[in-house]
Amino acid sequence: MLTRRSAIAMLAGSVPAWKLARAANEAPEIAAGPFKGTRESLQDYRVPDWFRDAKFGIWAHWGPQSAAEYGDWYARNMYMQGSRQYEYHVKTYGHPTQFASRTSSPPGRPTSSTPNI
Repeated sequence: MLTRRSAIAMLAGSVPAWKLARAANEAPEIAAGPFKGTRESLQDYRVPDWFRDAKFGIWAHWGPQSAAEYGDWYARNMYMQGSRQYEYHVKTYGHPTQFASRTSSPPGRPTSSTPNI
């Protein structure tokens, strides 16, 4: 049964949602930069000298999900039928029971931790 109190509660909850939806449609456009979302657009990029000479550490995770280049949750979602990662994995590598993330990279340590910059 709809009471006056529950109707007011529903209306009060819908106003913030309406404002968020309206704000999402009014998002400013981001100006195009010098690169596209492809590896080819980065071919001519030169790392700045200050970065090359800097003593600066960057942590990067190189796990099975990075090999597929299909998102951070790849290793989890590749087992979830209907997910984008599952569909990609089946199309590219085969069913996860035949080729799973835990078998997609060789065991052991990387041979080098020095990046090619």
